[in-house]
Amino acid sequence: MKIDILVNGGNVWIPGSVQSSFSTIALLEFENKKILLEPGYLPSIMFLEEEMNKRNLRPDDITDLIISHVHLDHGYNSIFFKKSLVHVHESYSKKDYKKFGIIMGQAYDQMVKSWEGRVKTFKDGDLILGKIKVLHTPYHSKDHVSFIFDTENMGKVFFPGDICMNRIELYDIIRNLRTDKVADIMKENISNVDWILFTHDKPYKVR
Repeated sequence: MKIDILVNGGNVWIPGSVQSSFSTIALLEFENKKILLEPGYLPSIMFLEEEMNKRNLRPDDITDLIISHVHLDHGYNSIFFKKSLVHVHESYSKKDYKKFGIIMGQAYDQMVKSWEGRVKTFKDGDLILGKIKVLHTPYHSKDHVSFIFDTENMGKVFFPGDICMNRIELYDIIRNLRTDKVADIMKENISNVDWILFTHDKPYKVR
């Protein structure tokens, strides 16, 4: 399996004006599969389209979408990939998306309804498509998971999701400024991987 990072995730925050998070979007390819790991959100949609155009990819070419947890900044762009199978944690259907707000709740409803008839759920310990190991890490949201997988071009990759979003959070863990369950998970896994693929930062080379 090869990995190709299409968009590096990040956060934009201007007090009282703009707050926007957008996740890293990666293309995974093996055999006849073309997978988007996190389809992302509207702030990065222009860059996603540019990168797909460079690779002569169209939405219908994407066979699968893998979503670490059901938040808009990670999954909203799934609505544009109408033929893709959506892989998401089994608890996604138990969430009350109206709690996100009068307007945002409608965005969540639009996203989740667009998945009807094309969802494949996973749980802790599963191997998505026989390649991507699922770690249930419900410390950001109840349906949140992290992933570990082997690639030809980046070695073993750890995708912690939003339990460790960027290098700053990782550095706090490495320096023992965090000693919670998340810190334990990060320390356990980073010793065995080549790269950490952050949701809201550039990738980090471990070794």
